[in-house]
Amino acid sequence: MRKASLLILCMCAVFFYSGCQGTKTRAVEGALIGTVVGAAAGGIIGHQGHHGAEGAAIGGAVGALTGAIVGSQIEKPSQPVQSTPGAQGGNLNQMSLQQIVDLTKQGIPEEVIIDKIRLTNSKYKLEAVDIDYLRGQGVAQKVVDVMQEGL
Repeated sequence: MRKASLLILCMCAVFFYSGCQGTKTRAVEGALIGTVVGAAAGGIIGHQGHHGAEGAAIGGAVGALTGAIVGSQIEKPSQPVQSTPGAQGGNLNQMSLQQIVDLTKQGIPEEVIIDKIRLTNSKYKLEAVDIDYLRGQGVAQKVVDVMQEGL
């Protein structure tokens, strides 16, 4: 019975972790880590009184709850969709979003960046998250506009 309850607890943790990959917070990861740490600590403490499985189950449950609460307060970093070279029409010279951000941060004038976009025949399918990322990194609106008109 003790091993069965521990197995069920572990299966629940795996189920919760795999079911919420698209969330914006780290609640699931926190719950999983809390479950493992809590079960281990509870098992060790409970073993001292010959109730290791019960201690592991209680520790896992408390750890999962605590980990989920802490994890829900931590946001995952948003990652913009990166254009990969050759993804649009086989263009091996395609500039990535990161290259454009790097040029901007190096102080390269927007006209030069626009010329480089046009010379490399770079095409972009920018989504809202990409535009927000570019603006947040200081890329000029004129550059973003040129990137959007390429399709």
